[in-house]
Amino acid sequence: MDDRRHTPRITLDHEITVTVGGHRSARLVDISVAGVHLELASALHPTHVCQIAVPLPDGSVKIKARVAHCKATGMSTATTGGGLVYRAGLEFVDADRTVTEAIMSAYAPRPVRPVESVEPVEPIKPEQPKRRGPIKIKVNVDALARNEASSKHGAN
Repeated sequence: MDDRRHTPRITLDHEITVTVGGHRSARLVDISVAGVHLELASALHPTHVCQIAVPLPDGSVKIKARVAHCKATGMSTATTGGGLVYRAGLEFVDADRTVTEAIMSAYAPRPVRPVESVEPVEPIKPEQPKRRGPIKIKVNVDALARNEASSKHGAN
């Protein structure tokens, strides 16, 4: 399957809620400088232009976006109402570069700090289970009989 996107998307590792059209809540699935991918409880009409409010660390920013596609993807759980779940792709319309840069810097993955020198840790060996039940012992009866015959007292 070809990826037709012209800009890389950032998939979020935590849940972010955006507002669509001033009153609908939606979960932000991923974001790029060109648009967003949302999951919501009601359908959006393709080509419809609306305003979305995206939360930033120091408030939120409102951006005009056009609905590129929207389709039902499944059912929500009983705890969230049990209705249909829709996925929609929206592309930003006339987005200001400073706004898109603020969004991308807020949601860009943070680099992982390298771990300073750490001494290797010896792996923990799993504890051997304690034996339970009878223990099988093999006895060579012929050798035992020969040994008794050769012994004067009947035991070694």
